[in-house]
Amino acid sequence: MKPNDEPRRARSARLTLGRKALTMLLFLVPIWCVEAHPHVFISNRMTVVFEGDELKGMAFSWTFDQFFTTMILHDFKPAADGTFSPEVTASVKSEDFDNLENYHYFLAFFVGQQPVKKIRIERFRPYVADGDRLVYSFFVPLNLHASAKAHTLRVTVYDDSYYVAFDLMRTTDVQVECGAAMAVDLSVEKTKVRPLWPGQYMPDQLVVKYQERS
Repeated sequence: MKPNDEPRRARSARLTLGRKALTMLLFLVPIWCVEAHPHVFISNRMTVVFEGDELKGMAFSWTFDQFFTTMILHDFKPAADGTFSPEVTASVKSEDFDNLENYHYFLAFFVGQQPVKKIRIERFRPYVADGDRLVYSFFVPLNLHASAKAHTLRVTVYDDSYYVAFDLMRTTDVQVECGAAMAVDLSVEKTKVRPLWPGQYMPDQLVVKYQERS
């Protein structure tokens, strides 16, 4: 990548979290500052979902900072209970989420040593929690068969442009839904992802080890 290409790439990455909201942000923040620091902050929670002897997938819950929440709610109005109508949900998804597909939805999955090259999103649902925090909830199907042999899934959530910052990963932020016949162990390791910005922290990865109990 040429040095002059990076500002163009970062400007393009901003569009992944909403054209309208982030256009408003550009009027408030000098361009040199936007290029070098995160300006959207997300608290990430995950649930590993098993059904029988299969790891069906992972559910994600992204809670946004108050500033980004305010910008999105300027365009999309929730009901009094914090939910959005099906029509508004479809608009939020198309205008402020779907373009993340171009950036792998800020997700990286490895099954053993093999990367998951295509990520599919299901059950996208935006809502407002605690009166002032926008949440994106969605599910990534994986359909990984388990057996008596130990299997490993690694999951990293990060934006390598450093425009969006995610909380450091902790196993206490991960739930597991499985039956008694499945043994599951969670841990956190550092990835080998190469950061674009000098001094950027290396993102963590969740390591899920699972197998059928003998």
